[in-house]
Formats: sequence, structure tokens, C-alpha cells
Amino acid sequence: MPELTKKPTEYYFKAVKLNQLDDSLQQEIKLKCGVDVETCMECGKCSGGCSNTHIFDITPRQMIKLIKMGREEPLLSMDSLWTCVSCQLCVDRCPSRIDIPRVMDYLREKACQQGIKPTREQVKLFNELMLGSIMKTGRVEESLLAVKFNLKTGNYFKDADLGRQMFFKGKLKAFGPRVKNLKKIRQIFNDTIQKEG
Repeated sequence: MPELTKKPTEYYFKAVKLNQLDDSLQQEIKLKCGVDVETCMECGKCSGGCSNTHIFDITPRQMIKLIKMGREEPLLSMDSLWTCVSCQLCVDRCPSRIDIPRVMDYLREKACQQGIKPTREQVKLFNELMLGSIMKTGRVEESLLAVKFNLKTGNYFKDADLGRQMFFKGKLKAFGPRVKNLKKIRQIFNDTIQKEG
């Protein structure tokens, strides 16, 4: 039997020493996103106000904690990356105004760059189709987006009846108007790609 030189709780719980934590992820997020998670007061208002926290595997508050601890792996593979709708409720409720949706976007981009498969492929596909529509026309063409999404996912007639009703009520247009300065929109995309590359 080993000699009990440590307190019994030390066999079960590993203490986290704050001065030994790796803060490189925290610094990276501060540099790339302009978000200082050190200002988090751990009040939990972000998670309490989140409209999707009931389906998150890692809540906004837990996400900030993991960033502070330098735990990148669970962050890049969490399902919450693909269920966050960037509604900004967490930012509105946060006393420190921590922009969690911006951090989520950054972590999502990083997961894609590292080849980590998304937990929700359809969300990634929808995002790619939507951004493609914006780059092409400067706007989201809802009708074409829905048709392309249904074709790519194999759900050819999903919401077809609803779409038809919306079209005849004038709520859905076959083609949306283009923006006046499409060149500027495409420049934003190009600048972003160059910045990340």
C-alpha cells in the first residue's frame, strides 16, 4: 500500500495552478479576434441568455473557461461551434461585452483549416452556399439557396409546398436584386482570404 504523503483529495482531484496554465490560446484569440477573455467575470449571464444553450455540449461560459485553460482540442471539436447562431444575446448580457460569436467564428474557421470534421455537416454546407451567394450577387438569394441546399443534401422536395405558398404571397422572390457595388463585396472576401492565408 503506498504511503499517504498527500492529502486524500489530491489522489482524485488535480489542482489547476493558474501560474502554470498555457495562455497561448488566450493570446491568439486576443490578437486575431480582438477579444480579451481575461475580462470574463464568470457570472454566467452569457450561458443564461443563450438561445441555444439547451442543445450546446459546451456552454459559452465553459468555452471561455477552456480558452483560459488553453484547452484547444475540445473547443475545436465541440458541437456548439455548429449550433451557435450568432444571435449576440451573450454579448448583450455580458457585463464585459465579450464577443463570444466572434470567437466561435474564429474557432470554426480554425477547425476547418485543421481538417476537423464538423459535427453538423449540413450547417457547414449551408454556410458555404450562403457565402457563395453573397460573393456572387452581394446578397442571399433565398430561393436559389434553398434549391441548392436541397439538391446537395438529397432532400429535393423539402419545404417545397411552403416555398410555393411564400412565392405566391410575394414573400419569396425567384431572384433577388444585386447590390450596386458588387466589386466592393468581392474585395471584402478577397481581403479576408488573403488575411487568413
